[in-house]
Amino acid sequence: MILRHVIEHVKKQHWTAVFLDFVIVVLGVFIGIQVSNWNAARAQRVAAADFHERLLTDMRLEEFNYRVIETYYRDAQKAAETAYKGLTGEIELSDAELLINAFRGSQYNWMERHRSTFDELVASGNFDLIADTELRTIITGYFAATYLEDLSRDNRNSEYRVEFRKTIPPGLHESLNEQCGDKQIEGAPLGAMTLGYPCALELPSENISDAVAALRSNENLLPALRLHIVNLSSWNFTLETNYTAYKLGTFKQHGGAAQ
Repeated sequence: MILRHVIEHVKKQHWTAVFLDFVIVVLGVFIGIQVSNWNAARAQRVAAADFHERLLTDMRLEEFNYRVIETYYRDAQKAAETAYKGLTGEIELSDAELLINAFRGSQYNWMERHRSTFDELVASGNFDLIADTELRTIITGYFAATYLEDLSRDNRNSEYRVEFRKTIPPGLHESLNEQCGDKQIEGAPLGAMTLGYPCALELPSENISDAVAALRSNENLLPALRLHIVNLSSWNFTLETNYTAYKLGTFKQHGGAAQ
């Protein structure tokens, strides 16, 4: 329509009209570009806000699970230390108490990671959408670290865990796991486990006594337990230090059930 008017005005040499048509065309193009830019900027702001909120949601879950893992391994270390003192005669424990603590000291846990939003931002090249540079720095460092995976692997493959399981009959170990093993934290997301609850081992006393006697007679067990306690202490220090270093407390949701 505009082009036909321009041609007609040129033929009739209506230069003022030609000029006005030109202005209308230029303004139309300019306004179209501006609207497109405004829409793109708005879409970018919406995407940035969405990614930012998703990152915060992921990090709140990370912080909660991190505290679960911290508590779990503190309990595992306490159990290992109690078992060691019982085996060396430093404290008096019943056979059931010694067996429960020796078992719990050998347990390991893992932490489900919530990094899908971070990975999506990095893979798509959109990480700059997160305007908070401190948040970007914290999350980049946090997800680049592998110590949580290393923690799980090292404790799963610990020498003490191997020695304990080599010594205890499979059926007894299954009973220990069922009665005194990892327990889902009530009200927490699925997979959040704890060892910090009272348990009573309901087994024939002779089975418990035989198991403790076997543990005491295993010459490799006590040295492996000493090493395991030292390693647990080191890992727990790392967990505590990195909780502060990565400012995970800033993502803490009150009323959680991690502790």
